[in-house]
Amino acid sequence: MDVVASGLWRDMQSAYMDVRIFHANAPSYLKRPLESLYRANEASKRQQYGKRVREVEGGTFTPLVMNTAGGIGPEFQKFLQNVTNKIVKRTQEPYAEAISHLRTRLRFVLLRATLIALRGSRRKVVPTSLQNCEFMT
Repeated sequence: MDVVASGLWRDMQSAYMDVRIFHANAPSYLKRPLESLYRANEASKRQQYGKRVREVEGGTFTPLVMNTAGGIGPEFQKFLQNVTNKIVKRTQEPYAEAISHLRTRLRFVLLRATLIALRGSRRKVVPTSLQNCEFMT
């Protein structure tokens, strides 16, 4: 699973989330309505993880499904609304601003992850001191 949070749906209970991104314009999906694609992908994730999370982990499971065009599934929408409500309750920020901020951050996180997956990290690897390597002595 990709994300674990405590107290998301219920107090003191772990919430497990797994992300799936699908390409709605793939040839195998073209004849199906978008809503059915979201439901099918959510059902697939629930089948894969739902029972284990409930019985072994004692938590809740939420599939976070989105498509490559930026749309999100019904469960993801409920997740965002719940997180936004918690932010609004804590910060007194207007709901519209809070959800806009949350969606913007989500887009940047996904964009960054995509770029790293495509081109790799640009962080320079700084080697540890070569003096301590065996082959240098």
